[in-house]
Amino acid sequence: MRMPRIFPIIFVLLALTVDSAPALDLTGQDSGRSVTVPVGEVVSITLGGNPTTGYAWELTEVDRAVLAPDPEPAYVADSALSGAGGKYTFRFSARAAGSTAVQLVYRRPWEKGLPPLERFDLQVVVVAESRTTSAVYHSADGKTARATFDLDRDLVNVTLPDGQMVTLPAAPSASGARYSNGNETFWEHQGAARFFKGDTVIFEGRVEPVE
Repeated sequence: MRMPRIFPIIFVLLALTVDSAPALDLTGQDSGRSVTVPVGEVVSITLGGNPTTGYAWELTEVDRAVLAPDPEPAYVADSALSGAGGKYTFRFSARAAGSTAVQLVYRRPWEKGLPPLERFDLQVVVVAESRTTSAVYHSADGKTARATFDLDRDLVNVTLPDGQMVTLPAAPSASGARYSNGNETFWEHQGAARFFKGDTVIFEGRVEPVE
């Protein structure tokens, strides 16, 4: 009797790692703003809504040659309860240098000629390359921290002595330059810099310009 041969089957799983582009995340509170982003960046706009009422957010204006939208917005419900609302997220990829208005309206599609219940407006300037300047700060005990200032987006990227990297938006300051997310703060004035977590000073040093 001929015995069937059993061949081992090897399943090879290929893990694909996709490098995600930097993203600027906005919400309804950012309506009316003007923002500047470099080519290649993603602009994400998240707005609250409830499709069970018949209303939905709709993109009505954008220059697709400058800022290319995803085919459809993503929607995530706040809960599994019937009639619960949720969040719509529109994603746009900065494709080419230029300027465009972005307008989103919240309305029922069949109610033609009526003003929308809500509206979101944004002006986006896309630049070919983000302008940056960097500096290295040295503490009294020999530690160093590096700060890269994004002049177009009003951000600072701070690399702390332990290698931790933090990105902070510009914040109001009585003197010097201040960047903060509410918990972490980077402050620079006349070549002196401090990095705080809450009220605790994590790093303090003076600048050495980077050529």
